[in-house]
Amino acid sequence: MNQRALQGVWLEVRVIPVLLWSFSALTLGTAVAAHGHELRVGYYLGAVALGVLIQGILAHTVNEIVDWRSGTDADPSPRVISGGSKVIRNGLLGTRGLWMLFAVALALTVALGLGLILRRGAVMLPFGLAGMAGALVYSLPPVRGAYRPFVGEAIAFGCLVTCVIGAIVLQGGRVGALGTATAVAVAAYAVSMLMVHHDLDRDADLAARPPKVTTIVRLGRARGHLYAVAWCCAAIAAALAAALQEPRLVPLAVAYAAGLAAHLRCRPGDVESVTRAELAIILCGVSGALAASALLVPGLAVTAVAAAAVVAVELRVAVPPAGSPAA
Repeated sequence: MNQRALQGVWLEVRVIPVLLWSFSALTLGTAVAAHGHELRVGYYLGAVALGVLIQGILAHTVNEIVDWRSGTDADPSPRVISGGSKVIRNGLLGTRGLWMLFAVALALTVALGLGLILRRGAVMLPFGLAGMAGALVYSLPPVRGAYRPFVGEAIAFGCLVTCVIGAIVLQGGRVGALGTATAVAVAAYAVSMLMVHHDLDRDADLAARPPKVTTIVRLGRARGHLYAVAWCCAAIAAALAAALQEPRLVPLAVAYAAGLAAHLRCRPGDVESVTRAELAIILCGVSGALAASALLVPGLAVTAVAAAAVVAVELRVAVPPAGSPAA
């Protein structure tokens, strides 16, 4: 594999969204379960690896291919973070290469998942199957959730709840009210970010064939903005409910409140404003989840260092969108 292909593989994972979604969910779920108990490091690392494989590669590759073929990712509308990973547009990977990457990731996912099931028991099987199913039905027919209003975020919400609860169960913890509130908080906050992510795709999604009728397309930018804010408010409420049960989760609620401020400052349709808001929302979400995790399990403080390191690599490897002044 040449250097450009390796660059394409890295960019296809889309490290920054993965940090907010599966990485934060799995780390926080692990911390909730391991607080006051022994941290099973091997199980945690296995869960993170599965999260990267399922979200970062399985979900992203099929979504990239479907969105490219429908035309939404090929649309020239100005977008920085949204509009796919741009690996096809920039000639780093073609659809054949993406399908090969998908096949390799699928094989690794099955192997690693079976390994964890053999060690931890069949109790983990439903979580793995749910994660893989969500990664596929989000983009692929006949469900094609990403192309239907409200369905895409329902699938995304369910997958993130599954991540948090699955991480708790994997560590041998009890889910209970605390685990449930934490899972809802993380999932709702991630969906609020997703709605901002779809804002700049609106015109391209409308022009796609078939049209990609996301919730933002259906509601329009103004009502879609309120919808995103509502998801963030729900996340804050759930985070506060979790913090009332476990004070070490207060950073999660505080960070989500800062994320809400970014939502409220966002001007829908303005490329610079939406991009800044989305980055701020992601940063707040990741920081809050990892800070709370470190308070619950001090050994997990290293996750913040790991997150900073991969973001640094992402910024170095990233290429500007084709057609931009720097391209």
